[in-house]
Amino acid sequence: MALTNLRIKVGDNWYTVQIGDLTQSPVQVTVEGETFEVEVEGLSPPPAPTRRGRSRSRQTQIEAPTAQSQSSAANYSDDILRSPMPGRVISILVRPGDSVSAGDEVCVVEAMKMEQSIRAHRDGVVKTIFVQPMDPVKADDPLIELE
Repeated sequence: MALTNLRIKVGDNWYTVQIGDLTQSPVQVTVEGETFEVEVEGLSPPPAPTRRGRSRSRQTQIEAPTAQSQSSAANYSDDILRSPMPGRVISILVRPGDSVSAGDEVCVVEAMKMEQSIRAHRDGVVKTIFVQPMDPVKADDPLIELE
């Protein structure tokens, strides 16, 4: 497993980050000695485990999304920007009625002292804001709805 060591500055603070093998997702990332598993877009998932013989533990296999499930997933989230991780909303940079372009930062979620910019994935107008600064959020919680 190849490890990459980086020093990353977030705001005014510097962090030592160690990134694990980037050949498949999830990737192990260690920040200041605390290890996380993170999903990385574009990396293939690890091969599904195969069952041999009897086992007392129950195994669950998740199927890769089909074209149909991907389009319904896109419809599910096309209008709603969701939190990519559990954490706390730090700031909201838009208001209902504001126009946004794809790539515009609309809010910031913080987890474990690391900030994640939430960006519009398409052009649109802010319809609803579901959260306030300092609200706790879970992964996949709705943050902002576009129309």
